[in-house]
Amino acid sequence: MNRGKDIIRRFWPTAVTVVVLMALWEAAIRFFQVPAWFIPTPSAIFKDLIIYEGFYEDAWITTQEILLGVVIGDILAVGIAVAVVSSRFVQRTLYPIVIFFQNIPKITLAPIMLLWFGLGLGTKVAIVILISFFPVIINTIYGLQSVDPNLIDLARSVAVSRWVILRKIQIPHALPYMFEGFKIAMTFAVIGAFVAEWISGSNGLGYQIRVASSDMESATLFAAVAVISVIGVILYYLVSLAGRRLFPWHEAARESGPLV
Repeated sequence: MNRGKDIIRRFWPTAVTVVVLMALWEAAIRFFQVPAWFIPTPSAIFKDLIIYEGFYEDAWITTQEILLGVVIGDILAVGIAVAVVSSRFVQRTLYPIVIFFQNIPKITLAPIMLLWFGLGLGTKVAIVILISFFPVIINTIYGLQSVDPNLIDLARSVAVSRWVILRKIQIPHALPYMFEGFKIAMTFAVIGAFVAEWISGSNGLGYQIRVASSDMESATLFAAVAVISVIGVILYYLVSLAGRRLFPWHEAARESGPLV
């Protein structure tokens, strides 16, 4: 019961603000008689969301692409981060390549993905992986390397192996930092899925936005943008909630400010 009250207390200002803004938007469009093709009214957008069943199918397709790309990208990022921290050779050879690829505009890699994977799911997932990969590897490396050096020296002094130090000390310490990377990666993944569907999709919300834009169907366009935004917010908060459940001490310390 208290949990429900806390949720209401936390989100009611946002909900009220959204309702007021929607009402002002509706009133302004009707008062100034703005053309529907330019800016639709919120009621027209909601009507499209209700009557057009394709939105829900496209939303599910986009969500699948996001989740699949994020999971694969996160696994690859964590694996490479562990390898970078564990081996100076890997750090000197592989990490600069990761930095190099991060600085390449991902949109320029889309034609290569199309060439390799075609117009199907593979291209979309590959673009999501490329866009969401970097925040996780950076945060994971930072978390693995931020362990107290005295603790590492103490473990080595009693002949603890490098693998045990990594598994028992560094990775547990880095988990909260990984989740911070996961949250950022989730927001990037939504952008990646949209870009992929815009370029190569024949379904999904990105494809619907492209078609609605070319057909000047502003209500459908705004509705699709709203749906993909809601998907991103929900997925972000699910990851954030998982982090709070798994590492409550980390969240409490972060919310109270830096420890000095």
